[in-house]
Amino acid sequence: MNEKGMTLIEILASIVILSIIILSMLTMIVQSSRSNAISKNMMSATYVAESTMEELNRTVALSTDLVNFPSELNKLTKSDGTPKYTMLSNLNGQAFFETTVPGYYVYIEANSSSGSTLVKVKAKVYKDNSKAKIEAQMEMLQAWKKL
Repeated sequence: MNEKGMTLIEILASIVILSIIILSMLTMIVQSSRSNAISKNMMSATYVAESTMEELNRTVALSTDLVNFPSELNKLTKSDGTPKYTMLSNLNGQAFFETTVPGYYVYIEANSSSGSTLVKVKAKVYKDNSKAKIEAQMEMLQAWKKL
């Protein structure tokens, strides 16, 4: 007897093998898309931190000390003319500021002891002002403008 077709068992075995292959590929695709989403969010937050640090870098270069720094920072404005950064406090050589960028909340710390020629600036980027999870952080140590 010459059989030219496939038996039901062969067809079922083929379907099972194909299902196993497709499911393993599907999990890799899902994991890849999750990784891409996390990476995109991390890159966006890092870009916000980097842009903030560039602005602060220019502002520190124009300031002579931590007392003068907030007034220089207030010169940076949003498109509606309001100051871009809000000062939270400025006591004992520590100044704290905040700003919002679409989709992010940025918290800034500036530390400089009295008479010091250096300032340590730290920008922390969060999803919102609850500060639940930090998305990115950058720090720099820079010299004040010389008189």
